[in-house]
Amino acid sequence: MKHNLIAGSLLTATLLLSGCAMMGDRVSGAAEECITRGIPTMVDDECLLPTWVAFGRSAQTGTQQWRDEVLQYMSSDTPRGGLARAVVFSQEDATHWPTGLALFKRYTAQAPESIQPLLQQWQRDLERRIDLQSRLQSRLDAQHNRSTQGNSRQRQQIQSLEQENVELKKKLDALTAIEESMNARQTP
Repeated sequence: MKHNLIAGSLLTATLLLSGCAMMGDRVSGAAEECITRGIPTMVDDECLLPTWVAFGRSAQTGTQQWRDEVLQYMSSDTPRGGLARAVVFSQEDATHWPTGLALFKRYTAQAPESIQPLLQQWQRDLERRIDLQSRLQSRLDAQHNRSTQGNSRQRQQIQSLEQENVELKKKLDALTAIEESMNARQTP
């Protein structure tokens, strides 16, 4: 029974994510229409999965103001509040991703079983994005270090050439002075 429920939930999530079953603010449930706007509850019924999927889509496409309002409204230390914030943080810039990941890890096990696969998928997706961001940052740091080292070598070369130029100018001035002295002796 649970296996069928989870399989059905995953199928519904797939259909919703692909946009096949999403019609405005309502999604057809098995026995009723599910309202899919707003912040979903943790009531384990037919609408739980569709409302969380719709909430995830809203977090993705919503404005910054909408995300800020959700974060402010869902500041409670409850599974619902923590998971809602996790979903929103996962759609913010990369600096907020670790906070979202920590919230997913903390509250996913406390969520109803019917949405745990969805939450785990979102958590894995966030982990992958954090890993990719970390690798990108490492490459950028390495490139910056190579560039800085290259600039340092160039500065050293420029300083060396400037010093050599100063020494050659002194030698040229000395040779010019010798030449002038010799020319002055030759002139009667």
